[in-house]
Amino acid sequence: MTWKDEFINLSQPADGRVAPAFKPHHAAVALILIGREQPLGRYDLCGKMSIGEGSVRTLLKRFAEANYIEPEGKQGQKLTTKGTKLFEAISKEIPISLSLNIRSLVMYEHAYTSLVKRKASKVTDGVRQRDEAIIQGGYGKAGATTLVQKSVRLVMPPDDFHILLEYETETLLIIESLKPEDGDAVVIGSADDPNLAREVAMASVMTLFNEG
Repeated sequence: MTWKDEFINLSQPADGRVAPAFKPHHAAVALILIGREQPLGRYDLCGKMSIGEGSVRTLLKRFAEANYIEPEGKQGQKLTTKGTKLFEAISKEIPISLSLNIRSLVMYEHAYTSLVKRKASKVTDGVRQRDEAIIQGGYGKAGATTLVQKSVRLVMPPDDFHILLEYETETLLIIESLKPEDGDAVVIGSADDPNLAREVAMASVMTLFNEG
């Protein structure tokens, strides 16, 4: 079972009930946030996500039932050994994810960039990633831009546009911050809400990974 499968399973309806409001990409974002900032409290996690408090509470309950997290006193939640293994599996393939000020390169105010190792071959024209961001974030609210590192150049598919020629400052910031290597992909989620930008970035990234 892949790390993507783990988050899909966590987001399934329980015992024939209505499916939870959160999706697999929300679960992935939440676990990464806990892994990076542990211990992390529920209210702090709510402030970093676009889903409601009730959904975050349900998500944390699912994490606990699956033995991915455990409380650390009153400070919040931390990863268990099992949760740490899942966090490390994601981090191996998506080692760097962060907000960058690259406004002129994206459609919305906030941009969240993710380095995806060795997935350039999975990118065709970037439409699949853009569409996933729109589906999950809402039409007119979110989008995604996908780049690939190819022959020591960061280019935009499908015509391998060398973005350094038109967006020099933004491109150099991406290269300096993410340090992509040949064969890597860079997925940028964007939205006017920074939390939503982070979430649609993950939703778009997950399209590059197979299930099972």
